[in-house]
Amino acid sequence: MRTILAEYPKIRTFQVIAGGQQGGMGGESAVDVELYGYDFAATDRAAQEVERQFRAIPGIKQVKISREEYTPEFQVDFDREKIALNGLNTSTVSTYLRNRINGATASYYREDGDEYDIIVRYAPEYRTTVEDIENILVYNPMGKGVRIRDLGEVKEILTPPTIERKDRERTVTVSAVVPKGMAMSDLVAETNKFMKTADIPMGISWQLGGTYEDQQDTFKDLITLMILIIILVFIVMAAQFESLTYPFVIMFSIPFAFVGVILGLIFTGNPLNVMSMVGLIMLMGIVVKNGIVLIDYIILCRERGMGIPYSVVTSGKSRLRPVLMTTLTTVLGMVPMAIGTGEGSEMWRGLGITVAWGLSVSTLITLVIVPVMYCVFAGNGLKRNRKKSLKALAAKA
Repeated sequence: MRTILAEYPKIRTFQVIAGGQQGGMGGESAVDVELYGYDFAATDRAAQEVERQFRAIPGIKQVKISREEYTPEFQVDFDREKIALNGLNTSTVSTYLRNRINGATASYYREDGDEYDIIVRYAPEYRTTVEDIENILVYNPMGKGVRIRDLGEVKEILTPPTIERKDRERTVTVSAVVPKGMAMSDLVAETNKFMKTADIPMGISWQLGGTYEDQQDTFKDLITLMILIIILVFIVMAAQFESLTYPFVIMFSIPFAFVGVILGLIFTGNPLNVMSMVGLIMLMGIVVKNGIVLIDYIILCRERGMGIPYSVVTSGKSRLRPVLMTTLTTVLGMVPMAIGTGEGSEMWRGLGITVAWGLSVSTLITLVIVPVMYCVFAGNGLKRNRKKSLKALAAKA
C-alpha cells in the first residue's frame, strides 16, 4: 500500500496504519524520537536529520515528523514611538487592525427564531497582501487617518500551525514504524546508535518515546506485579503448609521456568515483549501448582509413616501422570498461538512461546529438582530434630 501511494505525485504525505488504528491491539509499533528545543529552525534541522537516518535503515518505509508544514501569516511589528506621536496606543491600533481583517460584529439578524451575527470587515481582495495590510487606516482621537505602514512594519512569515509542548518545552517528534520482521529492540538499538553520531544542533535534547516508552512503563508495572505475586504465593503456601521450607522448595522451580523462557525466545528469535511478560506471570501459577501436587503427596506419605526416600519415590510414581498430562495439554494449547502466521499473530506469539517453553523446562525441573530439594531439606530437618531429642534426653539424665 505504501509503495502504491508513493507513486502518486499529488499525494504529499500519507500514513498507513495496520489494523485500522494506531497504538491499539491491532496497530503497528513505532519508535519515536522526541526532540526538545525552543528554536524552530534548529528543531526542524534536527528532525530532518533524524528522518534521514531513519530512512537509511533497511526496511523502514514509514517515517513521519509530527510538526506539519508551515503556514504563511502576516506579522505586524509596531513602533511604540510612532504610535504615541499619532496620539494612539497599542491596544487601539490592534483593535482597529483585528476588526478590519477578522471583522467586528455590527448587529444581529433574526429569522424564524434564529439569530445570526452581522460581521463587517474588509473584502478579501483588500486584505490578502502585505501592501493591503500596510494601507489599512487607523483613526486617532482627532479623526485623522494613519496608515499601518506609518505605525510599524508588516512582514509575511511562515509559522507552524501548532506548537507541541511536553514538560513545558517545545518538542517535535519523529516516528518510525517498526517494519515486519524487525524487533522493536533492534530498531531502538539502531536509533541509539545513529543518534550518538547524528548532526544535532546545540541546545537540542532528545529522548525515545512512542510505543517503546509505553512498553518500558508496562515492563516496570509487570515486574512489580510479578514480585508481588511471588510474595503473595509464598505467604499463602506458608500458611497452608505451616512451614517456610515447603514453599521455598516448591518455588525453587520458578527460576528454571525463566531459563526455559529465555531459551525459547533465543531459539525462536522472538524478542521479550509485553505478552511474554504476561506469559511469565501465567507460568508462576502453573509451575507452583505442579510443585504443590508433588509436595502435598509426599507429606501425605510421610504422615502415613513412610520414610523420606520412599515417600518421594511413591509421590513421583503417583503424580507423574497428572503432572505430565497437565503440562502436555497446556503446551499443546499454546502451540497454535506460538506458531501462528495469520494477521496479528506476531503479537500473541510471545505469549505462546513463553508458556510452552517455560512450562516444559519447569516440569522437568519439578519432577527432578523439587524432590531432591525436599530430600535435602527434610533430611536436614530430621537431623536437627534428632539432635534436639538427644540433647533433651541428656539434660534429663
